[in-house]
Amino acid sequence: MWTTTLRTLSAALVLAPVLVVPGAAAAAGDLPAPTGVAPVAGAATVPPWDPHPPTLVGVRTGRHEHYDRTVFDFTGGTPGYRVEYGPLPAEGTGVPVPVDGAATLRVVFDGAYPYDVATGAATIDLGRVYDPRLPILRQIRSGGAAEGYVSFGLGVADRVGFRVLRLTGPPRIAVDVAHQPGLPFTTERFQGGAGTAAQVQVAGVRAAAHPGYDRVVLDLGTADTPLVSVSYTGPAPATIHVGLTAATTRPGTVTGPNPVPIGLTQARSVAFTRYDNGTVSAFITTHHRTGYRVLLLADPTRVVVDIAH
Repeated sequence: MWTTTLRTLSAALVLAPVLVVPGAAAAAGDLPAPTGVAPVAGAATVPPWDPHPPTLVGVRTGRHEHYDRTVFDFTGGTPGYRVEYGPLPAEGTGVPVPVDGAATLRVVFDGAYPYDVATGAATIDLGRVYDPRLPILRQIRSGGAAEGYVSFGLGVADRVGFRVLRLTGPPRIAVDVAHQPGLPFTTERFQGGAGTAAQVQVAGVRAAAHPGYDRVVLDLGTADTPLVSVSYTGPAPATIHVGLTAATTRPGTVTGPNPVPIGLTQARSVAFTRYDNGTVSAFITTHHRTGYRVLLLADPTRVVVDIAH
């Protein structure tokens, strides 16, 4: 059963650092945008045999300067939790629960109840769908409750950094999701990447329009990143060259059509060329020369090129 697997994972996980802030100080504080995307877990503040276990009584959302926040309000302390990117299964059945957004951040509470254990009266409506439509946070849906587990899916507009805060007075768990990257757009050459990938594997290309820019994503099929170089080409001033170089001369692979039509405001198409030295070039054709920014993201490994309108 999925819930049994989650208990095992939570017990084996080395807990990531969690910020604990008393009272309302965290809500009022101007925190930077979170950057981590790895799973985060935390322990309950009360033992499982406590007669007054953590009871979920509310869900709230709010927009901050650098992130969107979801707050889960409890009485009786805060439960154990695990937060990670992944699909939301319904508690007890495992049936996938659809959540609106490009990615789902799954929040699972262990040792929590959506009702008063003494009276059986519900303290929250788990069937409610929240549609805050904030810059990143688009929707919140519950996966239900079973055997002391209560789960939620946070639908977000992109797979961005997140953090978890355990707060007191009253007890609550806050999950922050970062706004879109604030990196400046430039026409300067970008160079980065660990260069440890033994082979360049382009598993696919995705593209989408965002307010003020087009995003082109090169999904890579390796956990490690190749060397990455991005710049406009000399012969074609409106074409952005993305060079991917492996740590060996093993020929790279490109899955899917070549070229890939896009047809957005700036990003028009992507074409690939493979070389015998382990390098793969992606040529992004744009409407005209403009600024861009590059993000190297992990889990899964991908190269993101944002092209300003």
